Amino acid sequence: MRTGIVVLDVDGVIYREFFLTRIAQSKGPAKFLKVLSLGVRYYRGKITIKELLSEGYGSIRNLGSREAQEIAREIRRVANIKETIAVLHAHGYLVALVSAGIPEFILENLRQEIGADFTRGMHVEIRDGVLDTDSIKTFSKAEAVEKLICSLGMRWDHVVSVGDDPNNLELFRKSGLSIGFNPSRSVRRQVDVVIEGNDLIEIVPFIIQDEKLPRALRSSRFYWRREYLRKGIHMLGAAVPFMARIHKPFTVDFLAAVIVLYFLSELLRFRGLRSIPVSAVTQRAKRTSEKEGIIYGPILLGVGILATLVFFDLPLSLPAILVVSISDSLSAIVGKRFGRTPIPGVRNRTLEGSAAFFVSALAVLMAALPPERAVPAAVLGTLIELFARWNLDNLFIPLGIALFLAAVRGL
Repeated sequence: MRTGIVVLDVDGVIYREFFLTRIAQSKGPAKFLKVLSLGVRYYRGKITIKELLSEGYGSIRNLGSREAQEIAREIRRVANIKETIAVLHAHGYLVALVSAGIPEFILENLRQEIGADFTRGMHVEIRDGVLDTDSIKTFSKAEAVEKLICSLGMRWDHVVSVGDDPNNLELFRKSGLSIGFNPSRSVRRQVDVVIEGNDLIEIVPFIIQDEKLPRALRSSRFYWRREYLRKGIHMLGAAVPFMARIHKPFTVDFLAAVIVLYFLSELLRFRGLRSIPVSAVTQRAKRTSEKEGIIYGPILLGVGILATLVFFDLPLSLPAILVVSISDSLSAIVGKRFGRTPIPGVRNRTLEGSAAFFVSALAVLMAALPPERAVPAAVLGTLIELFARWNLDNLFIPLGIALFLAAVRGL
């Protein structure tokens, strides 16, 4: 019995690189830079998909069909493509590959390789084994899918669309479920779900109910995989004060450089440039509920640690930084995993999570301070973590604790 149809974009979803960009790259730096600039203009809304394809392919001449197929085979793919399609098939879903920028014969080869059911690609004629780029015809994805679902006797609410760029927006609006897979800025707020990363199988729990899936494919598995990575990155801040003990000026400069690099990497990724090492890690830690694109938590954490290092000496900054790095991470994990007792009047906070923060903070502070200072400092940090919003606890916890310790040092 047919349950529905999953429509997959190829560039940016199946392919981790863009087909046209890879073709242009094979023709030399000048062609590559031209196509890259066209892509930037397209994602900024300055040109249409038709202009992108006509100008991009128009700049490439004498492209053989075999050469195009070879380049397509070499393009990096996301993980678990065949596994994802197998799960969808097992639950009654058909899978269609729809791409406005990749020739139909390339998609047909891909369909056979990964086990998809249908394809609809760009029309281009082949003359004497060479692509006639003047014959390229664009099409509406929504109209193509409309014809497909009508032929299958389905409705739009049976359609799940997965894509990344603005050319999918009409398709997203009509589909029963829309999933942005590493989506561009203009797409993020137009879809039901945003998934960051390079594992296609993460779309499955949003399409198929958890109780129908094996434990390894349920949404909780992917959620906790991201949360543990997220807090693992957070805990790296604990290394900073120990680096500062060895060479503080270098540590300050290094941390400042990391913050700037991270922000620029996130900004570029947000604009559609994805092959950036720093953001390649952080996007895997991004929650599906975070549609704003840039992950600001690490920036605030870095600024909080940096400011604490700059304005306070090591005996004060070291315990303060350890608390925000370790206790804040443990609080989040315990609160989300084991939290059962909501704290009245405080959103998304539990007694268990706050207790984990206080106990771990007290243990950290007691290792460096007498009890009469460690206990109130732990209480202060717990209160900041409890009431701060928008990731501002990353900034205020280290500064608040260090400021308190400085204030009571002479007492």
